[in-house]
Amino acid sequence: MELGITWIGRKGRDFIVAIFSVIAFSALAITLLALVFAIKGKHQLYWLAALGNYIFSFLAGFSIGQFTVGLTFVFLALATGYSFHLIKKRTHLEIFVTIGVLIGVLMILYVDDAWLFFPFILFFR
Repeated sequence: MELGITWIGRKGRDFIVAIFSVIAFSALAITLLALVFAIKGKHQLYWLAALGNYIFSFLAGFSIGQFTVGLTFVFLALATGYSFHLIKKRTHLEIFVTIGVLIGVLMILYVDDAWLFFPFILFFR
């Protein structure tokens, strides 16, 4: 059973896959745009980059989503650091990026997908 929608036929499944592809690549585009503007100084956009990357990771989960979800933690670390005004120097930035990478790697290696994507799993039950 694919996506729990076997009753709608092949054309319907292809249409739904196309919709999910559009959503996934739109989330990726939002991530990249937010990231560019966040790097240029609008640091609150790291939150949007994290959300867009998380959505993209979930929808691309069967191919590269497992790796891209690790970047979400880098964006979250940067967003947290800038939101609480903890990043004042380049050294602080490097520390928060390192923390985000470490958390991301640990989550990819040791946490199951069902827990990494738990909010979305609730919508698809």
